[in-house]
Amino acid sequence: MTLNPSSERNRIVVLNRWSDDFAAYHRYIDHTAHDVAYVCTPNGAAALAAPHIAHVEHVPDFVDERALHEAVLACSAALGGIDRLIALSEFDLMAAARLRNAFGIFGDRPFTVVRFRDKAVMKRAVAAADLRVPRFVAMKDVVFRDPKLIGAMRFPLILKPRSGAASAGVRRVDTRAQLDALWPTLPLADYECEEYIEGTIYHVDGFVAGGAFAIARASRYVNTCLDFAQGKPLGSVMLDPGPLNDALLTFARACLHALALSDGAFHIEIIDGVDGLYFLEVGARVGGGEIPFLFRDLYGVDLFHLWVAQQSGDKAHFDARLAATRAVSASPRRGGFLMLPEPIGSRFVDAELPEGIAALYHAILPKRDHVFEGKGGYDTILARFRYRGTSEDEIAAAIDATLREFRFTLTDVVTSMNRGGPLDDLRDCTPRPT
Repeated sequence: MTLNPSSERNRIVVLNRWSDDFAAYHRYIDHTAHDVAYVCTPNGAAALAAPHIAHVEHVPDFVDERALHEAVLACSAALGGIDRLIALSEFDLMAAARLRNAFGIFGDRPFTVVRFRDKAVMKRAVAAADLRVPRFVAMKDVVFRDPKLIGAMRFPLILKPRSGAASAGVRRVDTRAQLDALWPTLPLADYECEEYIEGTIYHVDGFVAGGAFAIARASRYVNTCLDFAQGKPLGSVMLDPGPLNDALLTFARACLHALALSDGAFHIEIIDGVDGLYFLEVGARVGGGEIPFLFRDLYGVDLFHLWVAQQSGDKAHFDARLAATRAVSASPRRGGFLMLPEPIGSRFVDAELPEGIAALYHAILPKRDHVFEGKGGYDTILARFRYRGTSEDEIAAAIDATLREFRFTLTDVVTSMNRGGPLDDLRDCTPRPT
C-alpha cells in the first residue's frame, strides 16, 4: 500500500507462516543484493530455500505478538537495523504494521492496515465516498451506544467477525428469534452486522500501481465463500470483456480510491444487487484459493512476486516486474477454478478425474488415506480444479461438467466404504445457474 522504492541494499525481515509454494522468497528477493532475515513458524522455516539467509528466528506461531517483537528485535540486531518488513498472510498484516511502528520501519502503519482488516471501518470509508454498501453496524455500537440500531435493519442479517477471512465465523440470521438466541454466544465487540443483499457475488483481483490497475480481472463466484464454509463447492469464472466487466472494474477502482489503496495487491468482493453494485469487503493482499495460480498460469504474472518486489523496496526489480505485468494485462485468456470442500470425518481412498473437459488443465487431490478433519482451509480439501479457455461460457460449462462427472471414493473413519461424487457426498452442491 505504501510505495517508496530504493536502489540501495536493504535489510529485510520477512514474517513467514507458509510451508508451500507461497513461501518462494528465494524467487522473489535477491538474497545476494539484500540482507534478508526471517521470522518463521516451524512449518514456515522448513519451506525456506534461499541459499544466502542472513538470520532466522523461530516462533511457535504469530499469535503472541510479544514473542514476535522479540524475534524481530533479534533480527534487527543480526542485520544492524531493518529497512523493510514483509508480511503476506492477511492474518499477519496488522502485526507487521505494529512492528513497523515499534521499530521505525518504513511501510504501512496500523491506521492504514485497519481499513483492509476491519469490515466496519472499510465500509465506512467506502460509504463516505457515496458508493453503495449494505446497511451495517458494528456490534459494539449496539451494545455500548444505541441498542435500537439493530431494530432499524431488515432481515435477513449477516453477522461477521470484523477482522475475519474466508467466511470463518460468519452467520446468516433470518429472524429476530434467531438473533436473540445467537446474541449471547458472540464476542460482540469483534463482530459487525449487515443486511443481506440478494444478488450475484463477484470478486475483482489484481495489482494497482500509482492508483491505476497494472492488471485486474473480474470474476463471478459459483456459490459463495459462506456456502463453502457450510460444505458446498466454491467456484469462480472470469468474466468476458463487456458492460458488466467494465462496471465491476470501475466500481472496484472507485472503492480502492476511497480506501486510499494506490499501490499493492488487492482482492475485493462486490454484490450485484437489484439497484446496483454494492461493496462487500476488501483485502489489501493477493486473493486466496486458486486465484494466484490462475494469474500465474494464464498470464505469467506472479502476484506474490510483484507484491514482494514492491514491499522490499528494490526499485529496479519492481519496475521490471510491473512492466511485464502491464504488458500482458490485456490478454483475452480467461480462467476459473472449482474447490470441493472437506467431507469431514472421512478418509480419502481414490478418485477418477473427468475426461474430455478441454478447459480443465490442473487438478489437485489429497494423498491416499488422508483424513479430513476440517482444518484444510482452501488447501487440503477434497479436490481443487483450475480451468483456462477463451470465454466465460467455456469455463462455466467446464465447471458444471466437473461437478457432474467427478467421482471419488471415501471411507468413513469409523464405518464402511462409500463411493460417490459431489452430488452424493457433499449435500446440496448444485452451483448457481450460469
